[in-house]
Amino acid sequence: MRRLVRHGLAGVGAATFAVVAGVTALGAPATTTLAEPANSLAPQSVIAPLVPADPAVEAQRAASAQRENRDAERTRITDAATLAATERANDLGDQGKAITKKSDQIKAARAKAKAEAKARAAAAEKKRKAAIKAQGYEAGVTDPREMAQQILQNKFGYGSDQFSCFDWIIKHESGWNVHATNASSGAYGLPQSLPGSKMASVASDWRDNPATQIIWGAQYMKSRYGSPCGAKSHWESAGNY
Repeated sequence: MRRLVRHGLAGVGAATFAVVAGVTALGAPATTTLAEPANSLAPQSVIAPLVPADPAVEAQRAASAQRENRDAERTRITDAATLAATERANDLGDQGKAITKKSDQIKAARAKAKAEAKARAAAAEKKRKAAIKAQGYEAGVTDPREMAQQILQNKFGYGSDQFSCFDWIIKHESGWNVHATNASSGAYGLPQSLPGSKMASVASDWRDNPATQIIWGAQYMKSRYGSPCGAKSHWESAGNY
């Protein structure tokens, strides 16, 4: 009985020692872990199994890529069109400037030509008026009788009496017809010059200009008969002058 008690106490002591040893081991500092034996194999990496592609996802990716390509192509086309439009606008701008410059040059040339033509016309009119004034009548007078009255007064110093004689002769010779022509003799014009080309001594327009014919007739009457009235007296006695 006493032996059993000793054995029991010994067992209890051993157990108690084991517990204390375990507790002590828990509170003790960590010890270095020994390396694994050389023949230990490292764990192998796990290869994930292949998952089949989802057709819907692939379709979405393809559609997205197509959209991106279309957008990129649109952008490229838009940029190219913008560049072309800019270049075209620049070309048109240069052409417009050239056209404007040429138009201005044409306008300037036309204005110059118009001014020169106007100046020439003014000079010609001035010359014409000077020639008319030299013939002794005012510009604008077209009636031969009125023209003759002014010419006889301004160029020869004759009054109304001499004009009356001159008027009487011309009425009898040509009836104041500038283009009157004698069918038998060929005498021509207001004073019935024979030949009519004699009146070219006054001016080359003797065929149509009444002033030229009047001046020639008045000169002829003065040089041959002293005056228009002297020519009238001869005409009345001889039937001509």
